[in-house]
Amino acid sequence: MKQIIEDIRRLLKDGTFKDEQHVRFSLVGRICQALGWNIWNPAEFYTEYNVKKYPPQEINSDLRGRVDVALILSEKRNDLAEVFIEVKTPGKLQSELAAGETQLQKYNFWDKSAISVLTDGIVWRFYLPSIGGSFDGTLFNEINMLKDDPTAIATVFERILKRENFRKKALQTAEDMHEELRKINLLDNVKTEAEQIATKTGMSAYLIAKQLLLTKHKEDFEITEIETLWHKSVPGAEENGDSGSAITHDNYDLDHDYRFKKLKRAYVIDQWYPVTAWWQLKKTLYLNLQSKLIGLTIGKGAGISQDKTIYANPITLADGYYCEGHGSSSSILGHCRTVLKALNMDYKSSIRIEIQTQTEES
Repeated sequence: MKQIIEDIRRLLKDGTFKDEQHVRFSLVGRICQALGWNIWNPAEFYTEYNVKKYPPQEINSDLRGRVDVALILSEKRNDLAEVFIEVKTPGKLQSELAAGETQLQKYNFWDKSAISVLTDGIVWRFYLPSIGGSFDGTLFNEINMLKDDPTAIATVFERILKRENFRKKALQTAEDMHEELRKINLLDNVKTEAEQIATKTGMSAYLIAKQLLLTKHKEDFEITEIETLWHKSVPGAEENGDSGSAITHDNYDLDHDYRFKKLKRAYVIDQWYPVTAWWQLKKTLYLNLQSKLIGLTIGKGAGISQDKTIYANPITLADGYYCEGHGSSSSILGHCRTVLKALNMDYKSSIRIEIQTQTEES
């Protein structure tokens, strides 16, 4: 995926994509194919997809619309679209943003997609219509193919649009990203002031930001969360901050001793996730395996329950289930190992872990 993104970036810089049709097939189609969608099957990569467009009070308007691309799980043998993708000419998204969002909002009035996308090939904006409210408020991620790190872009595409993630896993990812974007935006509101006060006083900008968030927005962030989000602009993706260069990590499995080590990211089951706390690793694994964990007898620490009161620090999973989030890296990794062994899964290949180097920690 990263190589495809780098090639598309080169073509965009060369001005190869001239219009919406170029973007729809040669760019959007190429990315969708890499993510597992059969673009040669019109029942799956459905162009000019017919939808009812307007709410009933607008009956004086054209009641039909055509989505540029609808992604459909063809094996289900129905016309329920998982994704709506509305395409614009390269460089035109900003000037047509409001109109594009209005289009997608109307397309989702009757025929709701799990995820909607608005793109001109350069900028990609991802929406979660099920949240409700103003459509622009359903935005949960935005990437720029010319500016953002290719690895971050690849991670976002794979987590949001990978075919095998639909629909439950993709929706959970989108909800998590929506919350992370909310926190990034809140932090951006106080970051400049925090840095200015830090320069004058010599205090930690992170600590000042924590106090400003609590005072101005009634939001109580953990310091570690502020550190993680400080240089982040793309939710759900690992970014290199201000360095502009790739970072080398140590890569281990669950048998390694992680005492006094800081987590950077983790490979869980089939892909890498930008988790930076040990409890986040456990949550990611459990969400991937939750249907198999229900009813599994493996003890309170490693198990899941719908009774959150039995846990010292409950982690919220899906469908009203919880698991224990309290514990050291060793105990949490022990829970992960217990779960994988109980399910007869090879824990050494199911989870790989990258820790922060001393350079990153400093």
